[in-house]
Amino acid sequence: MQGIKEGQTRSGLYYEGYKILKEKLPKYSIIENVKNLTSKRFKSQFEAILKDISDLGYTNYWKVLNSKDYRYSTKS
Repeated sequence: MQGIKEGQTRSGLYYEGYKILKEKLPKYSIIENVKNLTSKRFKSQFEAILKDISDLGYTNYWKVLNSKDYRYSTKS
């Protein structure tokens, strides 16, 4: 299993975002990823991400959303 590795995987971009979050500490932050991150296969990585964010003083709320449930219309 490859997993999330800093500087080695595409998902390693999380670490770059985390560095920015840690430095700037905005009042709110929204982080998105793929549904698979919440699967058993990536459970430890997902929990580590939630812990990282919690350790910065943020309260975590997460939910898997399906884009088909949200329509965008350009009609006025």
